[in-house]
Amino acid sequence: VSVLVAVVFLVFGNPLWPERHVRMVIIPPVHRMTTTAIKNAWPDLPDKIDLNVSRPRPATGERI
Repeated sequence: VSVLVAVVFLVFGNPLWPERHVRMVIIPPVHRMTTTAIKNAWPDLPDKIDLNVSRPRPATGERI
């Protein structure tokens, strides 16, 4: 049976069953602040940042 299907496919050049066409749907990224259920629209960030607590940025070829 598989040989017969292969021969028909090679002779006619098309599959025996129709091809399915799918429509592509592109979902845009959501904006996090407008879709969350919080009162204020912006995150609460501190007024000052202590740079002694933060780690320095690694060099280009360096891994952590």
